Amino acid sequence: MASNSLEHLQIERLNPLEIDIALAQNSLVFIPLGAIEWHGLHLPIGLDSLTSHGICLQVADKNGGLVMPPFHYGMSGSIWNHPYTILIEEEEVFLKILKTTLTRLETIGVKKVVIFTGHFSLRQLDALVTIRKEWLTNQNSMELSIFSISDCPTVEMEADHGAIFETSVLAELHPDLVKLENLPQKDIFPANDVNGNSKGDHRRNPDNVLFGIFGDDPRDYDQPKAEIITQKIIDWLAQSV
Repeated sequence: MASNSLEHLQIERLNPLEIDIALAQNSLVFIPLGAIEWHGLHLPIGLDSLTSHGICLQVADKNGGLVMPPFHYGMSGSIWNHPYTILIEEEEVFLKILKTTLTRLETIGVKKVVIFTGHFSLRQLDALVTIRKEWLTNQNSMELSIFSISDCPTVEMEADHGAIFETSVLAELHPDLVKLENLPQKDIFPANDVNGNSKGDHRRNPDNVLFGIFGDDPRDYDQPKAEIITQKIIDWLAQSV
């Protein structure tokens, strides 16, 4: 399911004539959103962008359309101070870049844009609600749809941060980027606190092997389950757009 064979759908790699041909077939552009943030010792800091971009490429391959480069800067959340994390505090900065992108695509003549976010902090989701309302209020000619990877109703696994869900999806799209061997064995370093909690303050302790990972233990990764989860997300987004 890796996306490296779908370079012909990446708009930044195409010349104007190639873009014209693709948009004539389906005037649809995907904007993948992500973030640069700590996801544990086993995952890259650009995970959210990598997953949103990879899923958008898969959907464009099924439905048509082109995919913008992923936007790597997301709105801040509770882990803003974790190592290698760069998040945006000012909502107006985040929204201005998105609005500029949408306005330019509309001016070019694109009929529909899908924003798909792999970063789902509450501030990110609130900002996307704001831009959706403003776009509808202004009665723009270009159709705008917004989805979050955390919203897929058919996945029987809670969206998390660097835990089993995000590990599974990235492993399907970019298996070479998931390094579970960086996490010591479970019998030496258990995932939960003394109360069996997987999301408690112990995960905010830098001495914990699962520091900055919020959700069920990623060391329980199961490839068949990961394939099912990721395919359900792709199918849901494809049907939704």
